[in-house]
Amino acid sequence: MLRFRWTAPLLVGLGSLALQAQVKVTYLANEGVMLEAGNAKVLVDALLRDSLGDYHRYDAATQEKIEHGKPPFDGVSLALATHFHLDHWDAGAISQFLKHSPAALFASTPQATGMIPFAQRKQVRQLWPGESAATVEVVGVKVDAVPLDHRPAQNLGYRIQMGGRTLFHAGDSGPDDKTQAALMASPPPDVAMVPFWWLLDPKGLEFVTKTWKPKHIVAFHFGVDDIAKSSAKIRESVPGAWLCLKQGESRVF
Repeated sequence: MLRFRWTAPLLVGLGSLALQAQVKVTYLANEGVMLEAGNAKVLVDALLRDSLGDYHRYDAATQEKIEHGKPPFDGVSLALATHFHLDHWDAGAISQFLKHSPAALFASTPQATGMIPFAQRKQVRQLWPGESAATVEVVGVKVDAVPLDHRPAQNLGYRIQMGGRTLFHAGDSGPDDKTQAALMASPPPDVAMVPFWWLLDPKGLEFVTKTWKPKHIVAFHFGVDDIAKSSAKIRESVPGAWLCLKQGESRVF
């Protein structure tokens, strides 16, 4: 069962006690995360059910909380999916989430949004630069969609601005030249969330740590076997990275 740990907000300034700009990231499953800043909550790749292979799934209690918008998943204003594979996306889970979170939006690729019930179309936004919208905004959050290769599936990376931070979720992309060029089209993010295989590939490791150079690196999408095979090597090569191995674990950036 997932256990969510609240991290107290940081305070700066001796006189003003102003809140420091920050975003809380909670790892849920595979590439699924919840992002929180102030009153804003965003889910990315979190609405899944069966998953695939040895990738993480939810216990029944957590599944119900996510789909029914129960704490800590209450008040989510935006849910994103990078693509429609079952370890990132499930049409039934998304439909249930929208039913119980009537103020929320779901945004994703044409493939992923096209399988959501037509009756819920007012809560759905299709994202695909050049063909439909490239940006979605909700209160306190701006998301820019960036197509990144994961053929044959349409796959989006998301540049997310919230809480005074910029985060990038790379979906199921790889560190090819075209992807690197797309990422370099914008300034590096404060927090880069990439599949763990980026940090095992020499080309990907060099790009992330020496070219892109985000302030913080998050590695996710470990299968059960991948944890034993790959986590130690990544910790050695990128000692400051957060490896998302434990469901429900959080960091504040």
